[in-house]
Amino acid sequence: MEAAIRWSPHATQHNPRFLIIDVAGNRLRLCQIERWDKSKVKYKQICLRDKLPNYTAFDWSKRDESVVGIGSASGEAIMVRLDPDRPGNEYMHSFPIRHQRKCNSIAFSTKNFVATGLDRVRNDVCLNIYDLNNPNITANSEPYRKLASSEAISSIKFFSSQPDTLVAGVSRQCIRIYDLRDSATSGVAQHPTRQVHNIAIDPLDENYFISAGTTGDPIVTVWDQRFIKQRSTSDSASNGAVLEFRPIVDNSRASTIWSLRYCGTKRGMFGVLANTGEFKIIELAQHSHRPDPHQSPPNTHPHAQAWAPQHYTKVSHNLRYPYYTEGHRQDEQARVIAYDFIAPGSRFATPSALALYPNRDIEVFKAPPPAPRINVSALEQIYKDRTVIAFPSPRQGIVAEDLIELQNKTLSEKLDISPDPRDSLTGRLDKFTIDHPQRSISLQSAKQSSHQMHQDLLTLAYPDVRIPLDEYLKILQTHKRRCQEGYNLDCRKNKEIVANDPWLVDAWNLVERMDAHAWGDGMVGGGLELKYLGIASIWANELEMYDQRLIDPDTKTSEAIFVEAVREICETKELPPFCGVSTQYPDNRQLCLSLCGWNLSKIGLRERCSMLVDEGQYYKAIVLAVFQGYKDVALDLLKETIQAKQTANIGLGAVIACDSANEDQRHLCAWMADATDEPYLKGLLAYFISGDWNTVVQMEQLSLTDRVGVALKYLPDDKLTHFLKLCTQETIAYGNIEGLLLTGLTNRAMDLFEHYIAKFGDLQSAVLIMSRACPLYIQDPRWPLWKDMYLNQMQVWRTFLERTHYIKEHNHRSVSREGRSINKPSSPSLAIRCYNCQQDLALRKDSRTARKYLLPIPDRSKHHVGPQTRPHPPKGNASSPALACPNCNAQMPRCGLCMMWLGSPDPSKVGAAQALKEEDMEARLMVFCMSCTHGFHGHHARDWFARHAMCPVPDCQCMCGLLK
Repeated sequence: MEAAIRWSPHATQHNPRFLIIDVAGNRLRLCQIERWDKSKVKYKQICLRDKLPNYTAFDWSKRDESVVGIGSASGEAIMVRLDPDRPGNEYMHSFPIRHQRKCNSIAFSTKNFVATGLDRVRNDVCLNIYDLNNPNITANSEPYRKLASSEAISSIKFFSSQPDTLVAGVSRQCIRIYDLRDSATSGVAQHPTRQVHNIAIDPLDENYFISAGTTGDPIVTVWDQRFIKQRSTSDSASNGAVLEFRPIVDNSRASTIWSLRYCGTKRGMFGVLANTGEFKIIELAQHSHRPDPHQSPPNTHPHAQAWAPQHYTKVSHNLRYPYYTEGHRQDEQARVIAYDFIAPGSRFATPSALALYPNRDIEVFKAPPPAPRINVSALEQIYKDRTVIAFPSPRQGIVAEDLIELQNKTLSEKLDISPDPRDSLTGRLDKFTIDHPQRSISLQSAKQSSHQMHQDLLTLAYPDVRIPLDEYLKILQTHKRRCQEGYNLDCRKNKEIVANDPWLVDAWNLVERMDAHAWGDGMVGGGLELKYLGIASIWANELEMYDQRLIDPDTKTSEAIFVEAVREICETKELPPFCGVSTQYPDNRQLCLSLCGWNLSKIGLRERCSMLVDEGQYYKAIVLAVFQGYKDVALDLLKETIQAKQTANIGLGAVIACDSANEDQRHLCAWMADATDEPYLKGLLAYFISGDWNTVVQMEQLSLTDRVGVALKYLPDDKLTHFLKLCTQETIAYGNIEGLLLTGLTNRAMDLFEHYIAKFGDLQSAVLIMSRACPLYIQDPRWPLWKDMYLNQMQVWRTFLERTHYIKEHNHRSVSREGRSINKPSSPSLAIRCYNCQQDLALRKDSRTARKYLLPIPDRSKHHVGPQTRPHPPKGNASSPALACPNCNAQMPRCGLCMMWLGSPDPSKVGAAQALKEEDMEARLMVFCMSCTHGFHGHHARDWFARHAMCPVPDCQCMCGLLK
């Protein structure tokens, strides 16, 4: 490190000063800022100290603005005066040592102590503390304290709020905390680690500090000193390290951390600079989530403890990239070599830092501000100052129709096409003719993969196409409108609701096929239940070990038993013998082809191809017939479409009829393949050109279902295994919903949906599709989280009947073979909740039903609490426990008519408290308007709304009486 820069701890907005430490030139330059020229800093030098001895460490005094301490290469601590009003007196004090060696670190405390950390030498201390408050101190004075005998000290920092406490990094050994008031020399706490360099303490929360690794090891660890002090040998979990970045910067070229500093103006924010010029700012945060103590035992799944740590990285900003990075390449001599944050009280509202370049130019780097918040109401309206400034465009029909219109508009704009608005989505996006003058938009494009086209459809071609704000707000209502239209567990109804997304329709088609295969124990064989397994599992003869899949609990699964189970299933279903490539597992292939939806008989194939022709997918129908081995069906379809002038006669029939193509025919096929954009026709021509089915399997433009079908029918066993494994991993990584065919409704489907939700936010479809297998066949900690989130969202949408219907259907499907329900009881969709803590107002007498983070339950084994002892709720102003929330003690809402607390006796009756037995039963009810949320005693509401329609609360103007 050739130079450094330090902002003065005594600088003010009117007196902004900083120090340039020229390590290579042995100079110190005190500078003052003259003006800020946008991001550039114009400064002047006001004091210079040169010809200093070689030094390797420096720090600025916390007491005296004009005093800087440097640690020389020989180990001496030298106090240098930097005062523009006193040009002389360069040195104040120099503290020599007995054995000369390099000084690695020097630090001042707010108590005017100075500490020096030295390299290791035998039989000598390496951490010396000097008291600069002593007026009799001289160069020959002994240090105030001598610590760390024969241990190299790499970095030192004092705590500002605890000036007698310092943290030191012992080279290659540990982080150690010393208390100078303690007579012991071993320190008050330590933790073994190799991250002992560049220690920095957060001035806004001194419980936390950071340290870095050695040269070529860019690791940064965030520590909590409280855990280090409390650590015991029996508690290995509390090790003090709360976060570790490994590595924190790009390490493709052996990076080293040059500087590590806390911001000082924002808690938990620090910067890191590497020798490659990479400069980034990281902001840490903490979450307050507490796991439910009454959940089932922890799962061994790697995602089960994903949120166990309390600390996490909130945001990370790369202000400068390494000089060799593509897209940010620059001269190595033009990279940032040093930085320091500007202290509080500067002219900048956001955290900012001074960055030093090799030519001594200085630039201001500002941490990007957080993204602005947008106030969006439950009706998807944007508010500003309580005024609606944007709202969704009006609905034109059902959600699928509205989305089809918007998708056609955006895709047309991206492809610069003006389709006929009278066409339906399927007809507009799937029909094709070679001589068509205006090609319509094609979902099955020969230029994009199927997954990319699905991504364009879901993102509305963003960022290539920008839609109006009112249309985007309308899209936000998609999941709510689907739920209101009955999007649940009925596959046929669901396919109509999501008709705008053909890929999601195919997913529900797959679920429907799986249900049909499993009907009447259709997927049971050899004592195993293979219900909802994917093609990857069936081909690999893998069964996820779970009790519900074993008909006989004593059954021991093996590959032979699995193969026998598949054979029994094929015999039960009377599937025809497999006809295709030679294989060791014909039954596995035949069952997988059936799950793909490939018709295994000529009659079924002809019916399906006729449906495709009716939908306008002519070439797809013809090509699928060839793929499935029925060329006669393909030729019949080709003749019919040519006679009906639905397709052009391009000589395709002669090519299909041939068993092999000669050289001229291959050239003709190549020409036709270049001239068409229809992916299925291109795939068929690619096979005729190469004669290898693998070329068709590798065409990502085709549907994954058809690619897998071709692979199952024509690829050898080893190639099929490799293809299915690679394709499964790829679809999971990309969150491609087509991969459900491979994963099935298994744990791997949960991994796939995790990425799918992260990319597209469609939690709704993930929950509904997986509801058939969770928790009956899958025990995954993500499932109850997703389900609870969706149920809570339906509460927000006020779709209470739909929520109840889903719970009922899910409970009906989550029943074991013995008739035992696997589902846990769900909370009621309608409940009276506290307006303060949003918890159920039902009394929680059992501590096991209390929310632990709202109402702490003491550990009876540790505190010896009696069996009837309950923790006291927070003190409130409620007059009676019966009229307050049992969780937070907030008072019950008042009746909108009598203004008395709901739940109290009728105040109009004398001695009502003693006459509860004779009281009207309706008077004990609490009724609420679901529109304005005002509450009333039951009999008061009955009498009021018998004569009025408007809410009795002043200025409400809600027509509650018309809503009953």
